[in-house]
Amino acid sequence: MNFKKLLLTATLALGAFSASATIITNGLGGTQGFGEDSLAANDDGSTAFLDLSSVFSSGLNFFGTSYTGLYLNNNGNVTFTNPLSTFTPPALSGSTANPIIAPFFADVDTRGGAVSATPGGNSTGSNLVYWDLDTVGNIFTATWDDVGYFSNETNLLNSFQLALIDQGSGNFDIEFRYEDLNWTTGNSSGGSNGLGGTVARSGFSSGNGSDFNELNASGNQAAMLGLTGTSNVGVAGLYRFEVRNGQIAPPTDVPEPTTLAILGLGLLGLMSRRSIKK
Repeated sequence: MNFKKLLLTATLALGAFSASATIITNGLGGTQGFGEDSLAANDDGSTAFLDLSSVFSSGLNFFGTSYTGLYLNNNGNVTFTNPLSTFTPPALSGSTANPIIAPFFADVDTRGGAVSATPGGNSTGSNLVYWDLDTVGNIFTATWDDVGYFSNETNLLNSFQLALIDQGSGNFDIEFRYEDLNWTTGNSSGGSNGLGGTVARSGFSSGNGSDFNELNASGNQAAMLGLTGTSNVGVAGLYRFEVRNGQIAPPTDVPEPTTLAILGLGLLGLMSRRSIKK
């Protein structure tokens, strides 16, 4: 076994995995910095159809179908065919005829009003859902800013963001950005105090029952809450997927910083022992 190579790999990976308490982007306009448009406080609501052609001039080629816009749903997702009021998240493998991208599909309820912002990031405590169309950078951003859960609960809050980034010719990138996650389940989904029951899910689906991907954490309470510290690109809380010619590479997880640290320390210890034996 090439221990030096393993140690170098672990060390480089550890160095590359950077924490980012401000993973959510602001400065997008509006009073809270997440855009000038927002959903009114609601439970299970959605926007009207949002035309994204000003950002995606060639549309979004998602699993072989080109879309000019989408619906932003309060419950942690966007859909392409119809708005979605479903509050208990099913596995994304179902045949729904409603393609979906879901950073955190769970029973969000924003009727509890503004709250104190969760510390250490860019969230503001508005307990609302915002969207922004950046026609210069060609980015659609949806932000769930310190949102509570059903019914009217604000003792635990979640802050996360979805970005769709135009790459031309129908191609685009998907980013899931997780700043602070403290609950996974609404009270009508079998949860108690935001936990247990049918846990939140994360991923995307064509809605045809065969083309879908979910994060490894999807449906697992501890793993979903831990998304703020994991990644598939080496930045804590950030998951990025490239959609090219309508297809998406399956999501993968980069090991958590603690896992990499343990690996690196373990290899250092082993190298030391090997040196002593000599």
